[in-house]
Parts: sequence; structure tokens; C-alpha cells
Amino acid sequence: MIRVEGLGLKLGRFELRDITLEVPAGGYGLVIGPTGSGKTTLLEAIAGHSPLRAGRVVLRGRDVTDSAPEARGIGFVYQHYHLFPHLSVADNIGYGVASGQGSGVRNERVRELAELLRLTPLLERGIGGLSGGEQQRVALARALAPRPGILLLDEPFAAVDPATRRELRRELRALHEREGITTLQVTHDFEDAMRLGDMVAVLAEGRIVQAGQPEQVFRFPNSTFVAEFIGTGTVLRGRVTRLGSPDPGSGRFSAHFVTGALSLEVVAEREGEAYAVLRPTDLLLSRDEGEGPAPRNRFEATVTRVERESAVAHVQLEVRGTALLATVMTSTADELGLAPGGLVRVAIKATAVHLI
Repeated sequence: MIRVEGLGLKLGRFELRDITLEVPAGGYGLVIGPTGSGKTTLLEAIAGHSPLRAGRVVLRGRDVTDSAPEARGIGFVYQHYHLFPHLSVADNIGYGVASGQGSGVRNERVRELAELLRLTPLLERGIGGLSGGEQQRVALARALAPRPGILLLDEPFAAVDPATRRELRRELRALHEREGITTLQVTHDFEDAMRLGDMVAVLAEGRIVQAGQPEQVFRFPNSTFVAEFIGTGTVLRGRVTRLGSPDPGSGRFSAHFVTGALSLEVVAEREGEAYAVLRPTDLLLSRDEGEGPAPRNRFEATVTRVERESAVAHVQLEVRGTALLATVMTSTADELGLAPGGLVRVAIKATAVHLI
């Protein structure tokens, strides 16, 4: 278990302020945020490399706020690996095994991790000739060698290509499930959180601005910053006006959200200035008026751009002067004949419009 309570520290002009988060035992947590938000500084504070001004750090039920880094039982993998260039792959991995355990124990642990991370053919090689993905695996193996109870990962996929990133992501999740190590990773990529994490905390300017399960944060961002940073979808500024009486169960109103010349039926708690978040997958595209389901909001849009990414197509639309983004399967885009300048029918449920 990793628990941080009211953590505060200052490094030069930068501050972490009132950081509180918890990763349950055996869980996988992620901290995401833009460059300079304090992600690496937070990991270093948990590891004991930076003194705190306030708060405490509890690991596996033990308060380690005043403990030395080597006494915290943490494996730490930095973004740039920090491997020993003069040592072989085997010696890099074995470096983390306590010297008092003997060469037999050390060699067995090296072989075990090399097999787990597909490094066996590389054990006698030097570090210099390894690819970024191979170096990342060596860094992970070295951090895991002493069997730490906590694993901290600092942007572990930052230096690898997209294909290697996807492969390492799958391997890391499988490794986490096998080893059962409580893990906290920092990243700027929300896809890492969606595919790896049990919980995610969004960090901005030294503060946690939202935390929860990745799917919950993605579907219900609590600010325009979170919505735009994690790529939730289109963020529109406008005004909510009430319609009718409140729903007896939820207390929410059927209302209109107006932005420019576009008006959307929504479900709201109050009227006034607001932002609306439209997730790309919630925009349903069709060719004709009568096709598909019948959500409350149906209108015609002009396709301005289609970007194909493997099996998914990102479709940029213009509706009465307002830009929207939809995501559909590439096969659907082809069936609908989506191309710049063409027209398409758009539908979105009132309940799918998230208001901030």
C-alpha cells in the first residue's frame, strides 16, 4: 500500500502542495500531468530523495516519512534508465540483489527475471548495443531483483517508439499481476492510465486536481483543464437554460446548452455559464435522418477532416460554426463515405453531454 497524506515540499520556486493519494496493496496507480506539474518530484518524495515540508508517507502500513531511501523497500525505475554502461545485462540485473545472499541466489533471480522479461539471449551483452525497449526491460528487471514491496516508475515508455510502448505496456501489466507489487507510475499519456491503472490522479502545478478510477475521470472530468489534458473530447463554452420541472429521482433538469448557433438538449442541475464536454465516441454518425437510434440531439454537420489511425478514424466536423470531434471505426467511415466537404448526420444523447 502507498499512502501520501497532505504532502508538501518546495524545490527552488516549485512546490508540491497538499498531495493526498492512496494506492491499495497490490494496486496499480498512475499520476498524470503535463511537463513541469511535479510528477517526478512526487515520486522522489515518496522514495525519500526529497525532504518534506509537510505531510507524511506511509508504505505497507509503516510511516516512512523520516526513513532513509534504502530503508523504504522501493524499486525505482527512472525515465532514462540509469543503467551501468560498464556492466553486462546480467550484472546490471544482479546489482540489485543483496550481496549477502550468495552468487547462487543472485544468479537464480537474474535467470528468473531474464526469462520473465525476455532478456535471456541478452544476458552477456553490454548495455550500449541495446534498443530502448531492451534497456527499459533491463531497468525493470534490476528494480525487481531485490523483490521490493513497492515499485515506482518515472515515465517508463517515454524513450520508446509507439509499437514498443504498446508491447511494454502489456508486459508491465502482466508483470504487475504476476509479482503483485504495489505500483505507482507517472506519465503524461492518459492511455497508460486507461490500460494499466486501477486509479489515476491528475496533477497540475503541484496539486492533484482530480483522482479516481481512470474510466470515471475520463467520462466525468471535473474541469476544462482535465477534459482537455486527457483528451476527453470537444470542450464547448456556453450557457445552460432550464426547461420544465426537475426529475424526482435525480433532481436534475431537462435543459438546453447553447454555444454560438448550436443548441443541445442536456440534463443539468442548474442554469448559467458552463462548459460542455462531448466525448468523440458519443457522437453517432449516420448518412440519413432515419438511420440508427433516436437521441434528442440530431443535426447535420460538414466533415472537415478525417484522420485514420489503424482501426479508428477521427472525424473533425463543423456544425453552425462550432467544431466537433467524432471517433468511429475506420470501416464505418468508409461505409459512410466520410471525406472533407461531405455532409453527415450527427446524433448525441442528452445524457451524454457532460457539463462542467
